Amino acid sequence: MQVSGLRIAAIGLLMAMCPIQVRSASADDDRPCNQVLVQVLSEEKIAACTREINSGLLQGTDLATAYLNRGIAYATAHDIDRAFDDYSEAIRLDPKNTTAYTGRGGLYLRKGDADHAIADYSEVIQIDPGLAFGFYNRGNAYAVMSDFDRAISDLNEAIRLDPQFTLALVRRGSAYNAQGELDSAIADFSEVIRIDPDAVNVYNSRGVAFAAKHDYDHAIADYDEVIRLSPDYPGAYYTRGLAYYAKDDLDHAIADFDNVVRLDPTFIDGYNNRARAYIAKGALDRAIADYSEVIRLNPDLVYAHDNRGLAYYAKRDFDRAIADFSEAIELDSFYANAYNNRGNVYDDAGDHDRAIADYDEAIGLDAKDPEFFFNRGVAYAAKRDLDHAIADLNAAIQLDPEFAVAYLSRGLARRAQGNAEGADVDIAKAKQLNPNLRD
Repeated sequence: MQVSGLRIAAIGLLMAMCPIQVRSASADDDRPCNQVLVQVLSEEKIAACTREINSGLLQGTDLATAYLNRGIAYATAHDIDRAFDDYSEAIRLDPKNTTAYTGRGGLYLRKGDADHAIADYSEVIQIDPGLAFGFYNRGNAYAVMSDFDRAISDLNEAIRLDPQFTLALVRRGSAYNAQGELDSAIADFSEVIRIDPDAVNVYNSRGVAFAAKHDYDHAIADYDEVIRLSPDYPGAYYTRGLAYYAKDDLDHAIADFDNVVRLDPTFIDGYNNRARAYIAKGALDRAIADYSEVIRLNPDLVYAHDNRGLAYYAKRDFDRAIADFSEAIELDSFYANAYNNRGNVYDDAGDHDRAIADYDEAIGLDAKDPEFFFNRGVAYAAKRDLDHAIADLNAAIQLDPEFAVAYLSRGLARRAQGNAEGADVDIAKAKQLNPNLRD
């Protein structure tokens, strides 16, 4: 199976393991082939290991270790093909070399080949079932494949073997989070924080899990900690801003999004979400300015044109709204919302035929959205085409039986047709669903 999105690089794991020592082929090269890469540059290590491999003085496991060390150096230098060949030669010379299997498994993951990575990590586990890293690496590969049950099973074993294994706890927490098991995810992230109170990324992950539970106060507390530990990280302000927005604390949300775009002026979602907050506050001109910046940064973002069009529509600037919705459609002719939104502008402007044509397009693209049928029904009603209006309102109600304003509109259409009894039933239902409605 080919996969993408490698989260954990194998090289970092290799460097965390004990360095491997081999006999030097020459007393005057200061044994750089045997030194960890923080002590010697990759190219120096590659050259030294090549000398040892070509010297003819090494054989068996010693030669395997020289290939392994050169493979690590090649991988660090991003020469993946040569690293792969060296790991494979190390395995041929020493079939019990768990570090070589681990390195090659990491390269398979880099290539998106999770199946072969898992096979290599399984060899590690078979050779040394007490090695926590073996279960961790295989669990990580399963997680990359979105096979979270098997991932969690392996990570459980890694943590059983090493209860302080923070990488495994974080990875298991992420797997639980992906499965929607938020309490278990939070428990794992909390354990990591207990072990390492400065684990900044884990506060952020726990905050995301709290936010998914709609526990925004705890989420904000975690984002506060991220910002304390890393005050120049725009992502923390961004996620905290989202939490404040969810709490309807728009001023704090805007302040956080201000920091996002201050720290990273190209952070598109910072502008986009600040615009959302401005719209919620009724500050339409500021929202339009933010959407315009998003479009300047990426003119091909369909949703940015659509959102700016909605802001113009709210200002009753119909020409600019139509221009933005039309641009969104030009960029993506399958974007149903843009047709619907442009139809709303045409309908408000009294151009019901164009509105209906746009609603036709929206429904053709997505016949499961009750709003599209409702809007077309309202446009037909405005044209006094009550039969078509009621048919569309029927469809809207069938798709959403609690669509209060659809019952009200159908009731008014039935009243206009002289169906007083049907009108009274619909209007009563609408007011039952939403007592604030008036006919």
